[in-house]
Amino acid sequence: MTPQDVVITNIKRYQRLGVLVGVVGLAATVLGFFVDVNQAFQSYLFAFIFWNGLTLGCLGLYLLHNVVGGNWGVAIRRFLEAGARTLPLTFLLILPILIFGIPHIYFWAQPAAQQLERVHFKEGYLNIPFFIARAVIYFLVWAFYAFRLTGLSARQDRGNYMEIWARMKRISPFGLLIFVITATFAYIDWIMSLEPRWFSTIFGAMFLVGQILETFAFTIILLTLFYKFRPFSLVINYQHFHDLGNLMLAFTMLWAYTSLSQFLIIWSGNLPEEIPWYIRRFSGGWGYVAWFIGVFHFCVPFVMLLMRFIKKDPRLLYRVALYMFVVRFIDIFWIVEPAFRQRGLYLSWMDLAAPVGVGGLWVAAFLWRLQERPLLALHDPRLGYHPLETEAELTS
Repeated sequence: MTPQDVVITNIKRYQRLGVLVGVVGLAATVLGFFVDVNQAFQSYLFAFIFWNGLTLGCLGLYLLHNVVGGNWGVAIRRFLEAGARTLPLTFLLILPILIFGIPHIYFWAQPAAQQLERVHFKEGYLNIPFFIARAVIYFLVWAFYAFRLTGLSARQDRGNYMEIWARMKRISPFGLLIFVITATFAYIDWIMSLEPRWFSTIFGAMFLVGQILETFAFTIILLTLFYKFRPFSLVINYQHFHDLGNLMLAFTMLWAYTSLSQFLIIWSGNLPEEIPWYIRRFSGGWGYVAWFIGVFHFCVPFVMLLMRFIKKDPRLLYRVALYMFVVRFIDIFWIVEPAFRQRGLYLSWMDLAAPVGVGGLWVAAFLWRLQERPLLALHDPRLGYHPLETEAELTS
C-alpha cells in the first residue's frame, strides 16, 4: 500500500461519516417541514448559502490562482478543484428552494408584496420564472469553468504540462470576470432580495470576499491535517503556510473594508429604504451578534495574523483557520436570518439540523472528488521540483 493509499483510506472513512451525518441532519430537516414549513425553508436557505459559498469560494480562488500564479496555490490546488467539482451537488441542493420554497422564503413572491410600489417596480426582475432561470444559468456558467479547468488539470497529470498550463492561464482571466459578475448577481438574488426594498451596490463584493475568506480557512484546515503525510510532505514547507496566512490576513482586511464601506455609506445617506437593513441587525438581540462579528471577525484575527510565528506554525494557523471558519458561519447567519426574524434574535433547532445535514453531504461529496486524482498535481511547474523527477514520489 502506497502512502497515498493510506491517506485515501482515511478519506474514505470520513466520507462515509459525512454521508451518515448528512442523512441524519437532512432527515431532521425534513421533519422540520412538517413542524413549521416557513422556518424549515429559512434554515435550509441559510445552510445552502453557507455550503454553496464554499463551493463558489473554491472555484473563485482556483480561477484567481490560475491568473496570478504563486506557490501558495500549489499546496491547496487539489482541494480547490475538489470543492469546485461539488457544483452538481449544490445544484441539487438548491432545487427544493427553486421548486417549492420561493413563496415561503421571498416576500416579493407573495401576493401582498405587489401592493408595495417599490417592490412592484422590481417585478420585471423579481419574479419566480426569471429567478429560477437565472439560478440555472449561474450554475451552468460555474460548472462550465469548473469542469473545463479541472479537466485540463487532469490532463496535465498525464503529460504535455506546459501547453496545458498555458491554456489554463488563457481561459482563467475571462472566467474570473464572468465568475465575479455571476456570483454577485447570485448573492443579490438569493440574499439581498430577501428584503426587496433594500439595495446596496457593495453587498455582492462584500459577500464574495467573505466566501473567499471562508475558503482560505477551510483549505488551511485541510492542509494542516495532510501536510505531514506523503505526497504533501515532499513539497509543502512552512513558507506555504506563511503565504496562506498572509492571504487570509489580506482578505480579512478586505472583508472589513467592504463591510465598513457599506455601513458608512448607508449611515451617512440615512435613507428610509436603506437603513432598515441595519436597524434589524442591531436591535432585538441581533446587535450583540453584530458587535461579536466586528470584534471577532476582524480585530482578533487581524492581530493574530500579524504575528509571523503564528503563520509559520501549522498548529497555530490551524486554530486560527478553524476559528475563522466558525466566525464566518455566524456572520452568514447574521446576514441571512434577521430578514425573517424581525422581532428579534431567536434560534431554532432547524438552524443546526439544516447546516449539519447539508454540510455532511457536502463534505462527503468533496472527499469523493478529492479521491479522484493524485492529491498533488503531478506536473505543476510551481511544485519546486522538476515535475518529471517527482512524479514517482508523488504517486508512491
